[in-house]
Amino acid sequence: MSNHRETPTLSGEGVKSPARRQFFALATAVGGVALASSLYKPAQADIVASLGRIFYLDPTVLNFAFAIEELEADFFARSFRTSGFRELSGAERGIFSVFANQDESHKELLHSLRGPMNAKDAGSFETLNASESRRPRIFSYPPLGSREDLLKTALDIKENALFTYHGAVGLVKNKKLLGIAAAIAGVEGRHVAILREMMGMDPVPAPFEGAITASLAGRKFAAYGLKGGAPQQS
Repeated sequence: MSNHRETPTLSGEGVKSPARRQFFALATAVGGVALASSLYKPAQADIVASLGRIFYLDPTVLNFAFAIEELEADFFARSFRTSGFRELSGAERGIFSVFANQDESHKELLHSLRGPMNAKDAGSFETLNASESRRPRIFSYPPLGSREDLLKTALDIKENALFTYHGAVGLVKNKKLLGIAAAIAGVEGRHVAILREMMGMDPVPAPFEGAITASLAGRKFAAYGLKGGAPQQS
């Protein structure tokens, strides 16, 4: 299995992908405007969601997506040192290596867009800190001592990442960013299907992929130490 990174090709119209059609279809059914609410206190959620219908929040969406990709890249890079990874077959280890490389590519691409789009780490609604000045994030995971534990955590992270991308559709106004998000979501969907198959589950259990609000995504990813794009505090 090839272990090279895949880099999407950018153009004025964004990245074209079959997943993009699904992205636009989901836009009519999913209220993605709640993405920004995961970055703020619950009392602010309704206000921020309402503002998202009026103001340009693409930098906030990009910041949150980058944080998720940072988590994914960290998890798969660290998985190589776990007992659970040593229980994987040779082919399965190769799959994890591909996932790690592709997630790192996603992270690097999103990071390259943060400067041009003025996406910065937000400690609060009022205070912004330049991304270059913050400490690296410190994520935490449950015990990964067995193949089952490793695959279960990998699937949880991947499914929630995919569903968060789908739930963000309603917020994104920039076509280039929407195209990139759709292209990444397509790869995330393939990762989810492969992990489900590795676990002996139906790889495609439903005709449509799910979507979750940012508030729910924030609660799920908080279990791994992600704080909605805010810099980690010591």
